[in-house]
Amino acid sequence: MPYVPEQDRPALQVAAKELARVIAEVAKKYKYDGAFAGEMNFALTRLLEELPRELIAAGTLQEEIRYWIQPLMYGVLLDVALEHKRRVNTSYEAAQIIKSGDCYDTPYYTRLIEVVDENGKLIGHQEVMLKRDDSTLNKSILDAKIVVKLPEPTNESKVIQAIQSLR
Repeated sequence: MPYVPEQDRPALQVAAKELARVIAEVAKKYKYDGAFAGEMNFALTRLLEELPRELIAAGTLQEEIRYWIQPLMYGVLLDVALEHKRRVNTSYEAAQIIKSGDCYDTPYYTRLIEVVDENGKLIGHQEVMLKRDDSTLNKSILDAKIVVKLPEPTNESKVIQAIQSLR
């Protein structure tokens, strides 16, 4: 999770949205789904090259290239990729496991378990780490469920809901 204070996010969000818009616009002319990948790669490459120059201009960096600058930037890119995979791709993979079934049968694997509210309504799924066993080997979703008791709405949240319903 990028720990950027709330007050600093709007300017960065505007820049990110504009960059995404430009990448999409340039990629559009190539008329295939993955066309954005080259444009995204180019934009990130240019960001890596321009950022040290801008940091020098802002007075927060003394030299454009130092050994420690490079691993720091690569580390940020790696963290972004890993965090995105964990937060976004893992949920997508769970949806695909539910749709098509799991395929892993290694000595240790994960299986999904339903998370339900106290009324049995499905809230989502959680991965459970298991040692291979005949009882779970051919199941994508385990028979057990995790039951979550949701907190009762507070008076404050009831007031907020009432105000929102008036809008």
